[in-house]
Amino acid sequence: MYENIIYGLVVILVIGLRGYQAWKQLDRGEIESVVSTIEESYKTNKKVFGSKPIIARSVINNHGESWKLKSTMDVMKILESEHPCDGIVYFEDSNEDGIHLVFTIREQNNDEIMTIAAMNGTSVIAQGEFNMDHESPAGVFKIINALFEERSKKEELDNLFNK
Repeated sequence: MYENIIYGLVVILVIGLRGYQAWKQLDRGEIESVVSTIEESYKTNKKVFGSKPIIARSVINNHGESWKLKSTMDVMKILESEHPCDGIVYFEDSNEDGIHLVFTIREQNNDEIMTIAAMNGTSVIAQGEFNMDHESPAGVFKIINALFEERSKKEELDNLFNK
């Protein structure tokens, strides 16, 4: 009976020690970045989507499709829909003249590399390149959030001048 208790304590001690070592190895900056991006995405979703979805159009590898978006996560689903790919996601009817994402996903050394740019016409709002196999998607979500922030500002200006 005591053997089982001692064995159980040793197992718990080993698991606890390994867990502590893994926890110490985590990069605090990356964890803070992920948490702040999740908070930012939540605020963006609440502000941009509210109760009404956004209709977007994508052209990925020369194939067009319409999407009903209810959150920034839905945008991520579009970006991950085909691999490798070249794509554009339009958030306005004005296509390249409006708010849109331009992205490519390619394989390099058995890793998926995403290059993405949030655009307002020809102006770059935010851009980056991410190793999707070794990095958290926080950087991609920051670019998506920047795009929606720009879209919100543009809508506010349009509403102001259309009154």
